[in-house]
Amino acid sequence: MHIPKAPDYTLPEFWVKFPDTDNLHTPTQKADVFFVHGTVLHSKTDVYYDSYDEVQRKLPLRPRMTHAGAYEKTCRIFQPHYRQVAMEAHLHGWDVVRDYYKIPFEDVKNAYYHFKETWNKDKPLILAGNSQGSFVVLELMKYLAAKNELPKNLVAAYLIGASVTQKDLDEMGMHLCQSPTDLNCVIVYNTLAKGGTKGFTIFPDALCVNPLSWKNTEEIADKSLHLGFMETKEDGTQFIHEHATNAWVDKKHGAVIVDIYDLETAPPREHFPKGDLHSYNYPLFFKNIEANVEERVNAYLAKTQKN
Repeated sequence: MHIPKAPDYTLPEFWVKFPDTDNLHTPTQKADVFFVHGTVLHSKTDVYYDSYDEVQRKLPLRPRMTHAGAYEKTCRIFQPHYRQVAMEAHLHGWDVVRDYYKIPFEDVKNAYYHFKETWNKDKPLILAGNSQGSFVVLELMKYLAAKNELPKNLVAAYLIGASVTQKDLDEMGMHLCQSPTDLNCVIVYNTLAKGGTKGFTIFPDALCVNPLSWKNTEEIADKSLHLGFMETKEDGTQFIHEHATNAWVDKKHGAVIVDIYDLETAPPREHFPKGDLHSYNYPLFFKNIEANVEERVNAYLAKTQKN
């Protein structure tokens, strides 16, 4: 099995998104986000993404991979290239995949330490990811917690598209976010269409937060709270669909359920169960995430200034 060379995070070219020179030295946003993207590599021969391969390096820049943009209004974005695991390698089963994930974990850990010590320092910080990226950030947070190095300037962690259990939270000494302004907490969810019961990344005992109400309760959050589904075409054209769906937490299945789709209308995706809206975790709630990041950072700033 070929393992590509590790990225060099002292060089800007090994970051998918990186502030320009002016914003790096004189920040214009209130906070920083360390964001790790989801799976972009599809390969039946390569297990790992190669951050030195010019073709592969373009994959996280495709128009539909704009998930980090939900943080851009409030945060400088630091998004590393990393030796992620290809989609097809995930079909070998999670016991095998856990071993594969040692490589992406090392990259993300190295990227985080360089980012924290060189650029972030004490500026309000959000840790975030999507799918595979969220799983790796979760492992990073558990590693930091074990070393008593979880950042003291952490606003919250948005681990969207991963599975987080109470055991994980206990290991980190953190809690699930319970309100739009809750701090030093974890936001996590996977989305299923109405009638869906299984998700590729939904594991037993998975917890979730409703991204319309930012609570873990099971009441239906009305579509009037839905600020916008970001639909992105292949050419990069984007459309916002407001008030498009109700949403509620289904604790039995560890997911957020939406009624914009049902089992028959949910867009299919190879390898994913029917009704699994994994690819829509960010797009469906893009504007809600964007607004909440700003609200949560403002709450953090208000609290720290008061103290």
